[in-house]
Amino acid sequence: MKTPLFKNSVMALLLLWLITLLSACSQEDSTPVVVTNSSSTERGLLISYQQSGRITASEIASNGSTIGDVSTLTTKDVAFYKIVYNSLYKGESTQVTGLVLIPQNASAALPLIQHHHGTIIPESGSEHEVPSNYTGGSTENNVETSFIGAVMASNGYVVSLPDYTGYGETSHLEHPYTVHHELAEVSVDMIRATKNLLNELSIGFSNAVFLTGWSEGGGAGLATHKYLQLKYPDEFVVKGSSLLAGPYDYSAFFSDVLENNAQAWDNLSIYSWGMYALNKFVTSLNQSNQDIWSYPVTHQIDALYVPSNKPNEVFMAAFIQSFNDGTNAPFIEAVQENSLIKDWMPVGSLFFHSGTADAIVPHYNSINAHAQFQSVGANSTLYEYAEEDHYTPLYDYVVTTLNDFNNL
Repeated sequence: MKTPLFKNSVMALLLLWLITLLSACSQEDSTPVVVTNSSSTERGLLISYQQSGRITASEIASNGSTIGDVSTLTTKDVAFYKIVYNSLYKGESTQVTGLVLIPQNASAALPLIQHHHGTIIPESGSEHEVPSNYTGGSTENNVETSFIGAVMASNGYVVSLPDYTGYGETSHLEHPYTVHHELAEVSVDMIRATKNLLNELSIGFSNAVFLTGWSEGGGAGLATHKYLQLKYPDEFVVKGSSLLAGPYDYSAFFSDVLENNAQAWDNLSIYSWGMYALNKFVTSLNQSNQDIWSYPVTHQIDALYVPSNKPNEVFMAAFIQSFNDGTNAPFIEAVQENSLIKDWMPVGSLFFHSGTADAIVPHYNSINAHAQFQSVGANSTLYEYAEEDHYTPLYDYVVTTLNDFNNL
């Protein structure tokens, strides 16, 4: 009669031991938050960091296998850290978040790749796409961190991924979608904070900086290159930027949508969001939303939920006309200022990647950027993927980017 009770007791003890073991493993991967600074508002200052977990090279390769074989690229295990750092939002100091992936057991000082993520719709259910929320899961949960970021880190680079304002710890704020001066400032500060983290962890940094980005992040990456070179020239030198399908020629892109205003645009919702953000985050604008949209818009989500996919049914006719005939000088100037391809010559190597059938960020953005930079003497390469769209070049982009960076 006592035997079943004994067996149950043994099973209970085994279960308790297993739970304790799993808890201990989890605690090894996720360490306490380390607060380094709490009161200063110095830009790029590391406020706190926490090791969120570790992932092996084989796990990174396995996760990435849903996109392509990266087993020859993933050579190192990776630890990843959530960081909080100081930056700017509309010119005011704020604390933002990001993720840093660090290859383990490196024998020399490490180079840095900063990857700038693409569009994340700011609504419930998208939190898993934010870099600082990465847990080491599959590419289904966060393709940019688990594939681009993790593979590049496992190849031997420190990889930093800014959340941008509007995500992570600043999800209560509206995101400056495709507003390049805002994205550049928070990204520059992320590089500073990552360097500070490496110092905290006593990890050598080679001072070699590379930039990557996809979609919105392609524009953010090129804007960061521009700001590091022209505005903060004494801090870092960019050796190379490899960018996939970014809105570099914002002026041509914006004009294309408003000139072809009777045409159906499948992605008009995010273009409308970009217009909303430009109007909000460019201080010289702030035009009345009633003068721009044909329906009530008071928030970024309103701008995203367009009632039609035709610009002439979303935007006010007078606004479209004033932009197209050149009389809305403030908006035209803001759009031109948000373009990234004029009035500078990038130092370092540029690699533009784009699918010729991209219906989200048209291929001419990459063609125009490459042609313009070549014309002023920059070292620019254009990779064109025939008949491919916004997503299908991803595997080739990662493999080619690592090959190009490793050869610089």
